[in-house]
Amino acid sequence: MDKLQANTTHIATALCIEGKKLWRWYRDVLSGFLEQSSQDELHQYDFQTKVGNGTRLVQVPILKQENIGPNMAIDEKKIGEEMHTVLTNRDSGKIALLASTLKSGELAGLAVHFDLKGFDVKTITRDLSNSYDWFCRQAFPNAEHIADKFHIIKAVLDAHQDVRIRHRQDLLRERRLEHEAHKQAEKLRKQQCAMEEKPYVPRKFKEKETKFANGETALEMLARSRYLLFKFPGEWTATQKERAEIMFEKFPQIRTAYHLACSFRTWYRKENIAKDEKDINTRLTAWYREVEQADIDEMSNVKSLIERHQPFITNYFHNGHTNAIAENINGKIKRFININQGTRDRDFFYFRLKNFFASTSK
Repeated sequence: MDKLQANTTHIATALCIEGKKLWRWYRDVLSGFLEQSSQDELHQYDFQTKVGNGTRLVQVPILKQENIGPNMAIDEKKIGEEMHTVLTNRDSGKIALLASTLKSGELAGLAVHFDLKGFDVKTITRDLSNSYDWFCRQAFPNAEHIADKFHIIKAVLDAHQDVRIRHRQDLLRERRLEHEAHKQAEKLRKQQCAMEEKPYVPRKFKEKETKFANGETALEMLARSRYLLFKFPGEWTATQKERAEIMFEKFPQIRTAYHLACSFRTWYRKENIAKDEKDINTRLTAWYREVEQADIDEMSNVKSLIERHQPFITNYFHNGHTNAIAENINGKIKRFININQGTRDRDFFYFRLKNFFASTSK
């Protein structure tokens, strides 16, 4: 049970035992959770922090110096109603730090427990959070920071999807204004009929929509194009290809934003790992110029984000490190929550989490 993501309900069913009874046996007797040494170890790094006029308990169920290695990953995870920082060894997959805080100052205070091990860290993958930037500089002074590829690609994809959404909202705004104009006209016509003592017959609002060659209206086309914009052109189905061609002709800005996104994703491919750094930066600078010439706000915003963090982003091409292990751990923790009957018994949940994700014993 300690080393498996096992659901006690399934085990209880197999053993013909009541699920809740087996759960209590495991928690209170078999696991060693109630032993004083386990309780002391679980809470030994907890501390109080000021919040307004009061205090808040920051729980630190996992802090394992031995799980610090040359390649680390840091990410956030929501457990229950609180956000937690999860620091993971990318090589072993073991959690070195789990704390119910995202604040750099509080995390830096915990980093002193790493002692000299922090100097051994060579790479740290993270998102672009300023808090994690400051904490990682304090805790791992020799580490090369690598921006998480997933977050960068997501930012670019979100930007060009925002262009599509903006055009769809513009069409919906036009329809709303037409409908309001129709209602105002009907109101005046009703008053006119009353003055002339004529019967008033309401006129139904008729939406003026043109259907394109594929049988879709502009609004339908924009709504149904979300997923095709995530793909490269060679991955489109015949229907998606037809829809894309019509949409790009009708909305050239979407075409431009899409090609800019595809160009950046091609630059960011793993095939470019270990290539000449000067060539990598030259190609990115060329992409910047294309974005400037396109003059699309959404793409200019994501370009600014990439420019500000360019050194951390291009560090990816040194060895191809990503934050995939952190995302994987987050997924496993989510599954752990599901099979652990939630997180209402928070201490026992932390206890099991520590045994499974931080223990170095076989």
